[in-house]
Amino acid sequence: MYYFSSTHWDREWYESFQGFRFRLVEMMTELIEVMEQSPDFQTFHLDGQTVVLRDYIEIEPDKRERLGRLIREGRLVIGPWYVMPDEFLVSGESLIRNLMKGRQLCREWGAEPWRYGYICDTFGHIAQLPQLFQGFGIPYSVVGRGLNEHSVPSHFRWGSPDGSECIAYKLFDDNSYGAFLAVLTNAETRQFDADEKRAAIQEHVERELARSPLGIGLLMDGQDHGRVRQDTTDYVTLIRELFPQAEVKHTNLEQMGRQLEAHRDRMPLLTGELYDPGKSPGSNYVIPHTLSSRYPLKQANDAGQALLEKWVEPLAAIAGLQGYSIPKAYLDKAYEYLLLNHPHDSICGCSIDAVHEDMKYRSQQSREIALQVLGSMQQKQLEAIASTQHSKDGHLLLLVTNPLLFPRRQVVTVDIDFEPQYPEQYQEPFGYEQKNSFRIRDSLDREIPYGLVKIRRNVQSDVFRQNGKTIDRHTVSLLVELPALGTAEYRIEPSPLPSRYLERMSRDRQEAENEYLKLTIRDNGTICIMDKRTGRSYDQLCSYLDDGEIGDGWFHAGPVEDRLVDSRGFECRIEIVEHGPARIVFQVSQTLRLPREMLHTPHGQMRSAEDQPVVILTRFGLSQGAEHVDVETTIDNQARDHRLRLVLPTGVAEPSYFVKQAFAFIRRPTGFRLETQHWKESEAPEKQMDGIVGKRRADGTGLALVSPFGLHECAAPEHEQGELHITMFRSYRKTYLTNGEEGGQLIGPLTFNYALAPLRAEVSDADLARLQDSLQAGVRTATVRVDQDYVSPEPVSYFELTPSDICVSVMKRPESGSDQDIVIRCVNLSEHPATARLLSHRTLRQATKATLYEESLEPVDFEPGGFEIALSAWQIQTYRLTMA
Repeated sequence: MYYFSSTHWDREWYESFQGFRFRLVEMMTELIEVMEQSPDFQTFHLDGQTVVLRDYIEIEPDKRERLGRLIREGRLVIGPWYVMPDEFLVSGESLIRNLMKGRQLCREWGAEPWRYGYICDTFGHIAQLPQLFQGFGIPYSVVGRGLNEHSVPSHFRWGSPDGSECIAYKLFDDNSYGAFLAVLTNAETRQFDADEKRAAIQEHVERELARSPLGIGLLMDGQDHGRVRQDTTDYVTLIRELFPQAEVKHTNLEQMGRQLEAHRDRMPLLTGELYDPGKSPGSNYVIPHTLSSRYPLKQANDAGQALLEKWVEPLAAIAGLQGYSIPKAYLDKAYEYLLLNHPHDSICGCSIDAVHEDMKYRSQQSREIALQVLGSMQQKQLEAIASTQHSKDGHLLLLVTNPLLFPRRQVVTVDIDFEPQYPEQYQEPFGYEQKNSFRIRDSLDREIPYGLVKIRRNVQSDVFRQNGKTIDRHTVSLLVELPALGTAEYRIEPSPLPSRYLERMSRDRQEAENEYLKLTIRDNGTICIMDKRTGRSYDQLCSYLDDGEIGDGWFHAGPVEDRLVDSRGFECRIEIVEHGPARIVFQVSQTLRLPREMLHTPHGQMRSAEDQPVVILTRFGLSQGAEHVDVETTIDNQARDHRLRLVLPTGVAEPSYFVKQAFAFIRRPTGFRLETQHWKESEAPEKQMDGIVGKRRADGTGLALVSPFGLHECAAPEHEQGELHITMFRSYRKTYLTNGEEGGQLIGPLTFNYALAPLRAEVSDADLARLQDSLQAGVRTATVRVDQDYVSPEPVSYFELTPSDICVSVMKRPESGSDQDIVIRCVNLSEHPATARLLSHRTLRQATKATLYEESLEPVDFEPGGFEIALSAWQIQTYRLTMA
């Protein structure tokens, strides 16, 4: 029998970080004193996260040595996390960075990180977490939500899709990580005498032992923001008296894990995500609707992750190879701000307004650091080719950079900044609007037709360190060909003749088509996409459903007297706002008249009869060569207490759908389990997605939504049209332990971006992941004046991964090593083995496999220009390279 002393420290929740830190300082100071004065108090587990050490020492630096001594002695167990994150709402790379930072801090305190993946309070668990734990040498886990006692014993094996496993312990349904503490607290509150207390403890221990046939139990003594129990050793002694045949240990829980190793074959194996709602009374709610709480926080976090993972990391690595080293501390600080937003009560959006205001600041700081680093690297790139002449004799060069490790051929919309009084201009006869007359040519001197989107004259430049410069900005859309992890250069030449391109993508006011797709805008504001290769059509896409919200950041709940509003009953206006040779954009505007708010009367709750106009403005874009329709929606939300969902009738009748998750794609049945209707927490149809959700037929055709930022909640109801519902946002007033706050209402404009991609059998999960990568990364552009005799070099791909089911998760500098070292992490997004080849522009001197924390393992067979990658199903693999 193992006695587990701990606390669970929500860094911010119903109080701000500073409010809870005040409690933390008191708790930690008392803990140090108790453990120093009571040598028999053997072990205290610090909630699996190391950030609390920093938070404490910032206030009490003089206690660092005393705290460090307890850690080095092994009595105070720390790690493995930096913060205990939500797993569904952050990227796989953020989870790895979190564990790496936790590992680093443990080492700084003179200890190895705890070898338990402690996720006691996270709202469901991703399928690949056991593989991540294994990659950090963590063989054990403690799991709370997402499972029920009726379906799993206390000890089980949890497996990832690749076959990785950890030995896991399932907390009690009731009282979870404080199950034994609840027994003690109840006895104290009810003033039990000694016999009654002994009987209560004996009953709990016997109940715990009955949960598994292995004869190994765990007594959880911890609670939210709980303090050390000074009488712990008395209870350990009492349990030994009650169970003299048992060995009762108050020690590091790793001992229990090692003991369980001998019983591995007797434990059942659970594979994949852990996402069951709670059945029995207690605290094991899975809490599904945090996925749609405070959408802007999720949007900012996703964008911040993409900026660091897809831009700053790879470009800083390339800059280091070229001799321009970016101080690592910049990236560390940007990630620290980002990670501090990832605790489950923070990123989930279920805390008080003050917490989420702090999160906005941290997101902005992370973004500002990233943009400064990117700006400095781009400035170095421009300085290398910029004209040394001060005259205007040279020509402009448009640089378009792709940070991803695969080439891209796509239409991009970019800004070209001209100095005022451009030498060649034209206007339509009799002079109506003046335009710069220019032609764009690629490095092979081919003219690239473009569409002129807008002109802004005499504006202040917002380009890095060009403040105060007045420019004329022309925004254009053109088809570009970009090298993998490289830059394409396009020459901008003044044209003495008008630079008109009269070819158009449509001859119809409500239809357009390219090589692959035909897009039709319906009179009711929905769209139809026809895949010209399969003949399949997907009609009535992109309507909206709006219903009432009386829930909070944790749960969606509608009132009994609800009203469901369908956007298809409202008039819309259809416009063409961009129409050129490479791209067309339709704009659909609708004004929904929604109930203004929720009425809370003495007799019940209901949506108000008074209406509130809510304007929805959606742009549907179709580009040359695109196999998807891109969508941008802006909603000016002025209504309160409601939920808005996007509706996609896929026409796919199959009873399953798929979603992307960190390092995996998950298949789930449609609908929800009716047998849960009488559970404490019935199964919600809404579940997690990491920006990708879709449905396929048996022949592989179907439809997918791919979103770069912010959208994480979807549902696939059992519907004859195979509908998918994507929660755009929820507006609610309730926050925990307050009288209601305004922050969760999300009043004001909200912007959403996504792509709708018809599927064929040839379109793999990895292809959808690469589309999402492209949407997240976009491109970065710059215009620079170069000398007249400047000749663009052939585009260079610094690194490229050949197409397959294997995708690059990140390319970066290692956390330790020289500027000539590179780390590349790949994942096989398939249930079958896959191979790919990594190509390097620079000569390789060494290549090894590596752990997730970037320590080299066995060498890899390589050639100077690259090496073969072979991964088993769903395998994540890190490589460490040294360049010559």
